[in-house]
Amino acid sequence: MIRHVIRQERSGGLWLIRDQGRVLSVGPASYRYLEALSAGDGYLLAESLRAVAQEEDSELLPLIEEHGLHQRAAWDATRWVASKIAADQLPEDATAAPKRIYFEMTRQCNLACRSCFNASRLALANELGREGALEVNRQAWELGVFEMRYTGGECTTLPWFAEVIADAYARGFYISMGSNGVWSEETLEWLPGSGIHWVIVSLDGDRETNDRVRGRGSYDSVLRGLRMLAGHSLRTRLNMVVARHNLSALEAVARVAAEHGVDSLNLIPLRPYGRSLREMVHEMFNQEDFYTFIREVNRLRGLYPCVEFSTTIDLLDPDARTSHDLIVEKKTTCAAGVEACVVGPLGDVYGCSYSPASFPDSPDQEGWQVFVAGNLRQESLGDIWRDSRRWAVFRDLERYKHQKCLSCGHYQVRCSGSCPIMAWHELAHAEGSARHGEDIARICDPYCFADLLTAKGTVARR
Repeated sequence: MIRHVIRQERSGGLWLIRDQGRVLSVGPASYRYLEALSAGDGYLLAESLRAVAQEEDSELLPLIEEHGLHQRAAWDATRWVASKIAADQLPEDATAAPKRIYFEMTRQCNLACRSCFNASRLALANELGREGALEVNRQAWELGVFEMRYTGGECTTLPWFAEVIADAYARGFYISMGSNGVWSEETLEWLPGSGIHWVIVSLDGDRETNDRVRGRGSYDSVLRGLRMLAGHSLRTRLNMVVARHNLSALEAVARVAAEHGVDSLNLIPLRPYGRSLREMVHEMFNQEDFYTFIREVNRLRGLYPCVEFSTTIDLLDPDARTSHDLIVEKKTTCAAGVEACVVGPLGDVYGCSYSPASFPDSPDQEGWQVFVAGNLRQESLGDIWRDSRRWAVFRDLERYKHQKCLSCGHYQVRCSGSCPIMAWHELAHAEGSARHGEDIARICDPYCFADLLTAKGTVARR
């Protein structure tokens, strides 16, 4: 069984510790040291590189010994992924390959949640299907992708889903699943031994609040699934889409997390995409609401210390950084198109599920051209990922990031900066139908960190 994956980058490398679901950056000297250790006759050479690696990263050598990589036997469970092209041909503005792929396997879903960002319910015509899904696994493995996150729609409704997971496990991916938690008896029996490492389930409030958005009976189904997961010690996370309608139910979800051994609660402010644009956009936070929300999060952190609370914008934590994630770092901007990507059910490859790329039948052809990087039925994942021109909206920060971000002291420290997708949505209101990609940088994100802090001061003085 693969326990470690080490992948070459343009400079140095990345190291996946699969048991922990954690990726570490490895500098050039440390990468050469690991490379020498990986060779069957590399130990004498490795010793000559050890001091250089220690000087570069004093924390690396203890980790190598902790995980046994200083011993030959450990390398039998380690996969080395060297680049097939020259290092200087790898992207300068992104990782050599995605760290994580969000694989939206289908639009088919057993719910029709009012807040759904991609309006899932019915399968699209000509989805990739079983063979296409296995091909996505193969290409991701070849590139050295660390994590496959399977989602939808509802991926567990696919009759061949278990085959795709078994294939992913055999290839050595760290496997996560994003699900609505409304599972059949067959899924409840299969899931604990499936090979999935991390299960992420949606819950949007107490029974009444949740079921009003996600459908009657969904709350009880989720709790049944959480009880099963807790009994098998699987890593779990709850996702909660938060807005005005369920802010008062936030504590109820935190209590569920604590009582069911859930590791973390991820709080996602409602954004105007998919079905939510038609049904719930009026529930989005304004600046004052957002501050009230974060203040409530901090209160609940004190009440439920066993649960890790995370949200995209953590105003009141002076030690907060751009990422709570153990795999994507968000050092320069959001992970979309830079450290991670989405593969859609038709094979389209794009940066983020919230973008117009999620809607292949959308009349927004300009948005499609801005946000879709390619299609796996026409090109390989590697060719699509390495061509930074296709990902300019996420990678060309001078062109697409709001100028206010580039001079803000919070940017790249506590904030990832403006969201091009939110800007694209705002342009629809500012400019009508005449939207152009180059206009994105003119629109400041309505959830701007600095502006929210200003609103915090206004509220505090009242």
